[in-house]
Amino acid sequence: MSISKNISAVAKKVKDETAATGSSQTAKELQEKATNAICGGINEWVIYMNMFADPANPAELARLIPTDGTVDNARRVARAYLVRNGMCTETTTGMLLDNVELKLDLP
Repeated sequence: MSISKNISAVAKKVKDETAATGSSQTAKELQEKATNAICGGINEWVIYMNMFADPANPAELARLIPTDGTVDNARRVARAYLVRNGMCTETTTGMLLDNVELKLDLP
């Protein structure tokens, strides 16, 4: 699975939870972890980014945090938007990929 597909899967989970119950625990978790990633340190950043990385594919987490050497501006901006977008609640979590697109999937 690609990082963008992982992000889309999280957004779908939020949408499905909201449709079923009117709220989303996943959206609340995203918002809390995004806040911690913004206001905290590297540990909080890693915890947040783990939400979008396949545990069976360590290269995805390396791309997200980033320890894989991809520090070009387009990816830096995409990572920042991914955290910013996580601040949204269930009413707007469909925006998780806004300004992130496929930038984090590219080699």
